[in-house]
Amino acid sequence: MIRKMLIIFLIALIIPKTCCLGANETKRVKLPVLMYHQISENENSWNNYVISPEEFRSDMEYINSLGWETVGLSELLMWQRGEFIMPEKPVMITFDDGFKSLTKFAEPILEEFGYKAVAAVVGSLCEKYSSGNEYPTEWDYLNWDDVREISQRGTIELQCHSWNMHSKKNNIGCGKRWGENVSEYRRRLSEDLSKFITEFEKRDIEFYYSIAYPYGAFDVNTIEVIKDMGFSAAFTCTEEINILTGDDEELYYLGRYNRPHGITSKNYFENIKKSVDID
Repeated sequence: MIRKMLIIFLIALIIPKTCCLGANETKRVKLPVLMYHQISENENSWNNYVISPEEFRSDMEYINSLGWETVGLSELLMWQRGEFIMPEKPVMITFDDGFKSLTKFAEPILEEFGYKAVAAVVGSLCEKYSSGNEYPTEWDYLNWDDVREISQRGTIELQCHSWNMHSKKNNIGCGKRWGENVSEYRRRLSEDLSKFITEFEKRDIEFYYSIAYPYGAFDVNTIEVIKDMGFSAAFTCTEEINILTGDDEELYYLGRYNRPHGITSKNYFENIKKSVDID
């Protein structure tokens, strides 16, 4: 009996403790999230939110040189549930607004490297650009057929960027308007997001219940509304590394690093790398 108990004790010492833990219980995960907007060949358009195809390709090459592995929303949410083990050096690539350049430039380059990304699209713009555009321009947005095909290919996962709150005309994004009471704001936000969900679901377009806050505008009421509606994650415009421990609350404040034109990939990733390497 004593010998049997000794064997059991030794086995317990040998087996790594992590084998009995969920994926998100083994250690902290540092997840840098990159934020892109428009990719254009027109040098007159390049600015803090519009970069060239060469700059985007250079960034993907740099990620590859660092040994980082891309993860999408699907992996992040599975990790949160303890169903996925994050790679040693994870990184997430996101796009805001849903420009047509996603299919023209971003998707082919991502596929070339075997990477995946997440795109936040504005539902009302999908509707607008599905009604027929006789004179296509570089500023065109994805239409319903585009987003359906993207979701089917799987390289880029889709998330919400609101139905029609990507505007600074009457409000800043999905933030609360000046003079608007809390009840009015919550109702307006709920109706907008419900419209997004309804229109995507009736077209059988796969998307994730996650949102990139337009212009990074949100408050405690925003988070309460999206939680009530079943959203599991949200992306801000705060430039900071995400240190994830498995707490559900962390996924509603995900930071991202905007990629501007005019700097090298090395310079863009410099501060991101420092944040990742800090223990």
